[in-house]
Amino acid sequence: MFGIDPYSFETLAPSLVMIAAMTGVMIWGGLKIRSLMNEDKKS
Repeated sequence: MFGIDPYSFETLAPSLVMIAAMTGVMIWGGLKIRSLMNEDKKS
């Protein structure tokens, strides 16, 4: 592996956190929309 010094970690960490947050929001939104569509079909 490649060595990570504190400076590169400080620059990489925020972008990784943003990517993880965006992915989580997309997954949560997709599940929310699917559950809402399923409820519409039942009624």
